Amino acid sequence: MRIEWLNKNREGRVVVFFNGWGLDARAVSQLYVTCDLVMCNDYRTLECAEIPSFSGYERIDVIAWSMGVWAAANVIPLWQIKPDRLIALNGTERPVNDEFGIPEQVYGLTENGMNERGREKFFSRMLAGKEEISRFADQKPQRELTGQLAELKDIRRQAETLQNTLKWDKVFVSDKDVIFPVNNQLAWWSEKVPITLLPGGHYPFYQFKSWDEITGCI
Repeated sequence: MRIEWLNKNREGRVVVFFNGWGLDARAVSQLYVTCDLVMCNDYRTLECAEIPSFSGYERIDVIAWSMGVWAAANVIPLWQIKPDRLIALNGTERPVNDEFGIPEQVYGLTENGMNERGREKFFSRMLAGKEEISRFADQKPQRELTGQLAELKDIRRQAETLQNTLKWDKVFVSDKDVIFPVNNQLAWWSEKVPITLLPGGHYPFYQFKSWDEITGCI
């Protein structure tokens, strides 16, 4: 797993963001930052060379999106931190699952079709309409396809055994998500945590202007 500090002043509050599959910091570059921000991505393994230090912070908020929800559930306990707020967006702790995640057959087809054309198709399906597709063109990840495909396969393999759960504080589900089926998300989260429905597709971040808006700190 890759860990990258996007803003680091070592004071006040820190947001720990678990990104989605195949992406990098460009995916959320439009969100306004008022606190320290560290991003986790590239889940070919959930191990990291060095666990980030959060000592001295008054507040730790975790925001996880898509495959990042599963990653956070299995990483946060190992870091031995107690987040003040845990927020999930458009993902579950069972990412490859016929009932609670991406159906296994669909996931397999995505793997088998993950070439340059397949990657572009995935990003188009992740977004809601031509306006978002056009806007996201400048935010596409600068990552190699081979690494993204390996990550896709390794997530499926690891998710068979890494199945920890956390007590989340809030979940956002986009009503037109076609990557993580909406009904599967609702089936996983219902009766566990308050759910807020958002308009749009799998990529939810055009519904927010800042990280504070997601965490409810404004």
